[in-house]
Parts: sequence; C-alpha cells; structure tokens
Amino acid sequence: MRKSRSSIFICIVKRSLVVGLLLILCAGGSTAQNFSEPLNPESMSANEIIQQALTDALYYEFDKWFAVFEKAIRRLEDSPKSMENRIELMKYNFYYSGLLGELCHTLAFTSSYKIEDIADRFIQYSSRAKELAKEILNTPDLTISQQAQANLYLGGAEGYIGIFEYGEGHLLKALVNGFQADTHLEKALELDPHQIDAHFGLGIYRYGNSRLGGFGNFIMQGGRDLRQVGLDHIERAIRDEAPSKPLALKTLAWFYISEQFNPKNSDIPAGKSLSASLSRSKALEFMEALEADYFRNPPYPNFTGNKELAMMQALQYVLDGDYLSAKTKFEKVLAVAHDLKKNRGFAINPQLTDSVKAGIQFCDLMLLRPEKNDDTGRRSACLKVNDQLKFLKSGGAMVEYDSKKIRSELHGIFAGKLDGLSRDMNC
Repeated sequence: MRKSRSSIFICIVKRSLVVGLLLILCAGGSTAQNFSEPLNPESMSANEIIQQALTDALYYEFDKWFAVFEKAIRRLEDSPKSMENRIELMKYNFYYSGLLGELCHTLAFTSSYKIEDIADRFIQYSSRAKELAKEILNTPDLTISQQAQANLYLGGAEGYIGIFEYGEGHLLKALVNGFQADTHLEKALELDPHQIDAHFGLGIYRYGNSRLGGFGNFIMQGGRDLRQVGLDHIERAIRDEAPSKPLALKTLAWFYISEQFNPKNSDIPAGKSLSASLSRSKALEFMEALEADYFRNPPYPNFTGNKELAMMQALQYVLDGDYLSAKTKFEKVLAVAHDLKKNRGFAINPQLTDSVKAGIQFCDLMLLRPEKNDDTGRRSACLKVNDQLKFLKSGGAMVEYDSKKIRSELHGIFAGKLDGLSRDMNC
C-alpha cells in the first residue's frame, strides 16, 4: 500500500517549527526531582506544582497532575476575585492547556488524527487563560509586574490558539492570534526583562515564520529571514535558566536538525551561523544537555525512555549516515510507544508505529552491502533499492509532514541517500 511504504517516520519532526510555541512556558526547573512518591500538593506552592507537573510531562506522567490542576481551578473559580486569585487562576488554566498540549504531542496528533475530548479541553483551557489575562489587563492600577505577567500569559495563550487554528486549517485566525502573541510577548519583556520565558516564545515565532516562509512570514515579518534572531532568543532562555529550559533545549535541537537539510544554507561556509556543520554541533550539544539533565537518571522506575529524544537522535544519525545507530534509535521509539500503549493505556496514533517501522526498513536498505562477487545478493539488494527510488520519483512521499516545504526537503534527503546507494552498488 502506498501509505505504509511512503511513511518512513510520521512525526519525526512533526510540527517541529510550531510545537515549541504550543509549549511556551510548559516546564520548570533545570533538574528532575524524584516525585514518584505519593503526591501531597497541599504542601506545595502553586509554582512548585506547576513546575513539577510540566517537568513530569517529559516522563509521560499526566493523569495525577490533571486531577491536581482541576481541583485548583475549581477552588480558585469559587474564591473571591482578588487580583492574586485571578493571576493564579490564569496560570493554572494556561499550564493545564500546556499539559494537554504535551499529551497531544505524546499521542502524535496530526491534522488527520486527534482525540476530540483532549483537543476540546486544550482549546477550552487556552481560551480561559486568554480571557482571564485580558480581564486582568483591563483592571485599573496594575503594578508593572502584574501587567508583565498578564501580557506573558496572554501571548502564550494566543500562541496556543494560533497553533490550534493552524492545525484546523484556519490560516487567517492562526495569523491573527500569532500576531497578537508576538505583540504581547514583546510587551511582557518591555515591562519586565526578567520575564525570560518570553524569549522562548518570541524565538519560536521568529524562527518558525522565517523557516516556513510564504504568506505567513510576509504578513508577520515582512518576509525577513529572522531564523538566527529566533534561535538566539531561545538560546537566551536556556542561558538564563528560564523555567522553559527543558523545552527550549528540545526545541533548539529540532530546529538545528532542520537547518542541516535547509537548502537555503547550502552556500554557507562551514562553521558559520546556520551552516550544516555548526547546526550539527549545536543539535548534538542540545540533545546531550537534554539527556544529561533529564533522562540519564529518571525519577520514575517504570520510565522506559523519551520517544521524542530518541526520534531526534535517529534523524541526526540518518543525516550523519550512521544507519546502524539510527536503526537502534528507531527501535527505541518503537519500544517506548509500545510501552505507553500497552502498559499505560495511551491511545497513540497507529501511524506513528507504522512509520517508525518504515524508518527501520529504510535503515536496513542503507545497510545493504553485498559482496562484490555476490551477483545474486547484489541483484536482490538493487531490486529493493530501485523499488523505493521508483516509488519516490513517481511522486510518492517517504515522510508525512504537515508542512509541504519541510516534507519536500526531507523527501530529498532520503531520495538522495537511496540514489547514492544505488550508484555505489552499480544497480
């Protein structure tokens, strides 16, 4: 079937250019703590709850925190409408939508696969956070800190909604929310430079619009190439130990992987900004930091690994031509997805596992090296490789990706590698 053959790895970098915006502010702390013991939220501050809940999303620990957030939101909705309570309610709604966004990403939602209840709750809590932020900003006599916080969360919520509308195909609504998000995040930093998470959001906005280009970038940024500006914003969030640091690390790794196959960079000398060589070293740096800080000593004994990190590593190995290591990482993704589905009850998009299996098949093809005097083995290998090449050159696609631009670039990578293999074997 065309679908199974064409999907090397659906969601390898699924929405990598926009998923970070979906997750603005959605993490806390620079090191994982052991919270595998029974929860006692009554003894934790709101910031501690939010930080640990969103760090736990890295380990796929969602349900216990959903219950805590729902209880806190009910309590605050029934409490006196003091400014302190309204700000805390805004934060809880915002971070709850962030948790739901991470769950959507874990389940590998695409434009054609989603669970309506989760998607509906995501937009419900994002919209409520936006509504509360606007109410706060319309209140007289706010302090500078209160104005900055409200602008920060308003911009984040508008970013959430913009991504949702983008996924639904509502481009105009997505652009409007995106423009508003950018304005409010800039305002937050203008009011209070210590709102360093705004750098993360602005970085994703600057980079994502520039990388995708087209009408959206023309309207939002005058068609300017602000990729490096965006990357610098995100790196600033990491350097200043922003609460969003773990997601900033993950996002930068994705972006620098993407820059390695960006045709716009083909003439940039090695070692210069956005060159393939510098982008590779940056991607490796951020993946290593993410693994060292969060995954080398995970706080949960039942944690089998993070499939997104493994997917990033697999793609980097493919770009490096290390197909044996890439295959190992694809197998890791498959094992984690299987564990989440079988032992944790996660309704993961079945196309994810199908596409990862296709990624493993691609690696097996690239590892074919029959002996020169083995004519039978060479002919068999050539048939397999040529079959894939024929499929690609007749218009088939080996990568499922919502952005046609990125899908086309990745398609070229795999077609080129298979073409090279075919020539090497004199097919």
